Amino acid sequence: MTKKTAAPRFWLCPLLLAAALATSACGHEAAATHVRFADFGRGALKGYDGSRPLVVEFQQGERLPVNLAVTGEGFELDPQHPPLEIVAKEHCFVRVDAKGFRVSRDGVHFDKPRHPGTFRIGFWSHPGQPGRLDVVIEGPRH
Repeated sequence: MTKKTAAPRFWLCPLLLAAALATSACGHEAAATHVRFADFGRGALKGYDGSRPLVVEFQQGERLPVNLAVTGEGFELDPQHPPLEIVAKEHCFVRVDAKGFRVSRDGVHFDKPRHPGTFRIGFWSHPGQPGRLDVVIEGPRH
C-alpha cells in the first residue's frame, strides 16, 4: 500500500522548522533573513531567533547532510544514522516562513510551483525478491 501526500516540510533542519512555526504568528510579511547554506557552520545564523522568514541560498553541488533516524519500540535503523546527503542540482533558494517551505531559482520569486512536491511511503516487493520499505520525496517543479 502506498500513501501519497504533500511534500514534507521538514527536510532542511530543525532550525528552519522553528522559523516556520515562529513566523506563522506574524500578521504581516516581515523582512527575510538571507544566508548562504555554506555559511551555516560559520555563525551565519548567530542571533537569528526564527521570528522572521529565512531564505537559504544553495550553490550547485553543495551537499546537505541528512540525519535519518528511526526510533520506537518495534524497529531501529541499522546502521544508526547512515551517511546520506542531498545535493543541490542547481543554484537555488529555500524560503521558510508562515506559508511553509518554498523554492526559488532567483531568490525573489517564490511562486506556487507547476507541480507540487510529494511524499510517498509504502511496502513493495517483486517475485523472488525480499520486500522493501520505499520512502520517496519528490521536490516541486517550477
